[in-house]
Amino acid sequence: MTQYSIFGAGPAGLYTAWRLVTSGKIKPQDRLTLYEWGDYAFTPENKGTREPAGRICTYHYQKNKKNAYVDLGGMRYIKWDKQDAKGSGHRLVTTLVEMLAVDEVPFNLINEDDRLYYLRGKNFYGDEVHKKPAPYNTAFAKGKPGEAFDYAAQKIIGTSNFTTKQAQYDFFQNGKLDTNFPSSIYQHGNTISNIGYWNVMLDLLGPEGYQYAADALGYSSMVINWNAATAITSYREFRSEVQFYALKNSCSSLMKKLFYVLQKQCFNCHIRFSYYPKHRLHAIYLKNRKIHFALATANDPYKSSQIQSTDYAFLAMPKKSLELVAQATRYNRNATVKDILNAGHVPYYLEAVIQDPLYKIAMFFKTPWWKKSKYSPKLSDERINVYGPTITDIPLRQIYYFGNNGTNTKPAYGLLASYDDARFVNFWRTLEIGNKRRITHLSQDFQPLEGPKRANDFMVNMLRTQLAKVHFGHHATIDQIPCPLETVFMDWGLAPFGGGYHAWAPHYDMCKTMNIIRKPTIAIDGIDANVFIVGSAYSNDQGWVEGAFCTAESVLNDFLDIPPLIDNTHYPFICPCDGV
Repeated sequence: MTQYSIFGAGPAGLYTAWRLVTSGKIKPQDRLTLYEWGDYAFTPENKGTREPAGRICTYHYQKNKKNAYVDLGGMRYIKWDKQDAKGSGHRLVTTLVEMLAVDEVPFNLINEDDRLYYLRGKNFYGDEVHKKPAPYNTAFAKGKPGEAFDYAAQKIIGTSNFTTKQAQYDFFQNGKLDTNFPSSIYQHGNTISNIGYWNVMLDLLGPEGYQYAADALGYSSMVINWNAATAITSYREFRSEVQFYALKNSCSSLMKKLFYVLQKQCFNCHIRFSYYPKHRLHAIYLKNRKIHFALATANDPYKSSQIQSTDYAFLAMPKKSLELVAQATRYNRNATVKDILNAGHVPYYLEAVIQDPLYKIAMFFKTPWWKKSKYSPKLSDERINVYGPTITDIPLRQIYYFGNNGTNTKPAYGLLASYDDARFVNFWRTLEIGNKRRITHLSQDFQPLEGPKRANDFMVNMLRTQLAKVHFGHHATIDQIPCPLETVFMDWGLAPFGGGYHAWAPHYDMCKTMNIIRKPTIAIDGIDANVFIVGSAYSNDQGWVEGAFCTAESVLNDFLDIPPLIDNTHYPFICPCDGV
């Protein structure tokens, strides 16, 4: 009997379990155990504390599945046209959605011409800046924000084009600054992946040009000092012409279906499947050449309560969770114990990504008041699949209009009132507890595991005040926005997630790191163990479910000899790297 242990029931963990079972790798009477720190509502019988899973979390008004919902975590993907062997798109997500027969719908984005902006106290639409420039002292203010990013990309990479994944990977490893790069700081031939994106963007665009691009994109995390090579390619995914899709019954529905199919397949194949919510991996190490691990419960997450062993361990975790495990494991060192996460060059590779905090706030109203506002988003129908974003430079940052997407005869209208990251997160976090003293250690505030939290009046009124300025003008007042029926938030920057998404840091060989981090003992002399790290953090699609699926698929293909789920001739799941 072989024991397979998966730690983390988010997209990477669920996908790994499903592929192990459906590929035939796990045999009858083998054991498959799935551990999860949180308590997700995978089935009707298990109410849980929130909808699944990982950094996907759907919230229905009043927690009623018939009511309108807003996705407070992952909410869309790029559909792949299966007729185009070299085309772009999230191939594994597209394939899984089709295989599991999960209904999809377009995730409607407002194009840049029609998009509403509120920047430096001015309300305007994208197509107005050619006549009346945005309020920034830069020539770029006469064009749409995307033009500043396109200019920077053209100067950095010249005529290079990334039509395939392989071309992207080659660029990550070998990309150099273009011959005509205009800079007194950088030179032609400098390796782009050794340059910080903030550094080079400020150099190219100037302070005002950089600020316009940063404000009007809506994602503060996109212009931080992360790896310039990945930043350039990632920006293209957020252009308004990209066709996104969502799932008809929310993004959490895919995770529920995956869990259901996994359970059913295990039962049919006589695989001994166990699922333990409210349990976290506390420490992991080798002892007598066997993988040992310590568990802790959600009630006392920093106290080891059980020691077990396994043949295969899959750590389906973000960087923050891995760091917590590494911290506890350090104290188990002795002559008979071999550390994994703290030995050799493993800490170096773990540090290769940056954690980006993320905050989302959902509001529900009796009516879609935004359709009759002075500066209304250009939406079409009453029952919508999501439109947006409206972009601001105030702490709201981005607004998405989910509308009446429920089936209840008494409608409610959902609004993702704030899609907020990086430096703006602490603005809302400070309002969470109102005019009180903090009593919970911030490091021990596990709100994103527990689920969306109801906002207090301080936060609600701050939201209404800012929404009024965006939709009715700079001098508008709070009373122009009706009181919401309900307001809830998710703070993904808290433990154990540590952020809503990750980004590659400059000065690291991304391709080498992607390969080695999957099996950490590759970076440790004299040790070999079937301990694997999967998830979006160390992928080419950070912040996307696709990244979680791709790292998991690559581990299963390369280390467990499971054939690829799809033809990956033109779609390497991670960056190929010679000599690893």
